[in-house]
Amino acid sequence: MIYTIYFIKKFFFNQKKCKIIKAMEKIKFKNSDGIEYELIWKRPHYKYNADGLCYSPELDNPKILVDPKLKKRRKLSTLIEEVTHAFFWEKNEKEVGKFSSVLAGLISKQIK
Repeated sequence: MIYTIYFIKKFFFNQKKCKIIKAMEKIKFKNSDGIEYELIWKRPHYKYNADGLCYSPELDNPKILVDPKLKKRRKLSTLIEEVTHAFFWEKNEKEVGKFSSVLAGLISKQIK
């Protein structure tokens, strides 16, 4: 595990608060076609203008990138969306986006 330490200056009290963020591990999984993906908690390159990215299953060593700095609900939705792309590559962005948003909402409301 990698830990990142950063400081936040509290404006009202003029004190520094140390906060430790636990980095998420790299995870591997296989889709229904047996293609192994690696999930990496890293923001996709700015040229994609995206919170997450799923590489084509036709590439060697396909990856899923998810921005670890997203808010909890958005991170969950993005993770679901990118994993759905890994399993259903042929589905369009609109269908996958709607599915991931609904599922993330249901999970967020039921599991707190």
